[in-house]
Formats: sequence, structure tokens, C-alpha cells
Amino acid sequence: MTILVTGVRGRVGAAVLRQLRDAGAEVRPASARPDAAAELPGEPPVHLDLAAPGTFAPALKGIRKVFLYARPDTAERFVREAEDAGVTDVVLFSSLAIDADGAEHSPIARQHRAVEDALRSSGLGWTFVRAGALATNALQWAPSIRAGQSLRLAYPDTYSEPVHEADVAAVSTRALLDEDRRGEVLRLTGPESLSARRQAELIATAAGVPVVVERVDRAEQRAQLTAVLPEAIADVLLDYQRERDGRPQAPLPDVERVLGHGAVSFAAWAREHAAAFR
Repeated sequence: MTILVTGVRGRVGAAVLRQLRDAGAEVRPASARPDAAAELPGEPPVHLDLAAPGTFAPALKGIRKVFLYARPDTAERFVREAEDAGVTDVVLFSSLAIDADGAEHSPIARQHRAVEDALRSSGLGWTFVRAGALATNALQWAPSIRAGQSLRLAYPDTYSEPVHEADVAAVSTRALLDEDRRGEVLRLTGPESLSARRQAELIATAAGVPVVVERVDRAEQRAQLTAVLPEAIADVLLDYQRERDGRPQAPLPDVERVLGHGAVSFAAWAREHAAAFR
């Protein structure tokens, strides 16, 4: 049985690839830019661009299972070609945005829901791994911290439950290898609810560098975000931060339920990634 792993240049995709190989699975890595992923150990990645349906069939040949990133505009085509290729199961890297209030207005939720719907309507087995905020989101602060600049945040006391990319990958790997997870929606968070300010403190402790958090108005942070993100996505993220400002939530149990141990803490993630902030 060969498993296709899409998006192997991404942190979650790369971790899924590594964990599957460590488990002895036969894996075919795939990337929209296989040349940029050529440094990965093992078999070189095949060309699979989820924006280019012409790349689907060659990458899917001989594949039984797929770890899939969400691409809504080509999802139905991918599903059809996967069925034609003899794929039996797909594990989708989805988003907890689907479960949030107002999800029908969120482009992030709609994007992932469209791919989930395409899989639900197919003859394929599926598992949806809906991840909450990834701990790796904190890496967006790294350039400012390395430069000795303050973190300028509109909602420094907004809460999230950051989940380690290795936990998302471990749950996804278990779903790929264990068909008992077929048809499940797995909702993943980290083990604790933390404000952005507290996350910055944990990074400062791990990296041994000062980190100053400064509150700014929403317009300033929106300008920061729209420099790298579409305006609609930036607005959704800021709305989410406003809604969670000063409001911790209980973490979800699915990481522990699937893996049999607790999720990795943000403090541990910060220690692992400390070099990025120095």
C-alpha cells in the first residue's frame, strides 16, 4: 500500500511524511514545487499541484491512501481522479474554523468545508483532521523578535489553544494507518488556552531574548496582515482575535484520545523552535 502525502514542503506535510516513513509505510511525497522539496530524505517528490488538475493522475497512479491539503476549487476533480486511480481513503488536513460561530461567513471555513463536502459525497473513505491554531503561527513574530523590535498586536490578550505540528501529523498518520478512524471528524487543539502575550513570554524564556508586546489599533495590525494575506482572510483573523480577547476556552481532547497521551505544550514547542527567534 502506497500513501501519497501532499504539501510536503509544509510543516505538517513534512511531519506526516517523516512519521509515516518512521512507521515503515511506503510513501510517495508530492509537492507543487518538487525541486524546492528535493532536499527531503528518501524518494524525491512527485509533481502534484492542487491548482493544476493535469498533475493529478500521474501522482495518484498506484496510490491507496492520501494525506490531502484543502484546495476547494479543484476538490471535486481531485476526488474523481482519486476514485478512478483506486484510492480508498483520504485524510484531509482541515480547520476548526468550520466549528466556530459565524463559520458560514468565514472564507477559511468555507474553503475547508467545500473539500470536506466533496469527500463526503464521494465513494472514498475519509477522515477530517480539523486543527485549531497551529503553534507554528508564532513564527510570524520571529523577524521582529530577532531584530529586537516589539510585537505590535491589536489584541495581545486574545486566547488560542496552539497545537504542535507534530501532534497534527501524528493524529493524521494514525488515521492513515488505522482504518478505525475512517468517517471520523477529529478536532485538535493544544493542551492549554494561552493569550498571545503569554505565548510571547514563553518564547522569550525559551529563546533567552527579551520580547516586548505593544498594543496597537486594529488598522495598524490589519495593514501588517494584508501585506502578506488577502484582505478577507486578514479580517477573519482579526475578528477571531477580537472575539477571543480575554476569553480562554477549554482545550479539546482528540489528540489524547487518538494518541493515548497528552498534546505537546506550547512551552515545549517554543524550546524546540527557540533558534528561530534568536
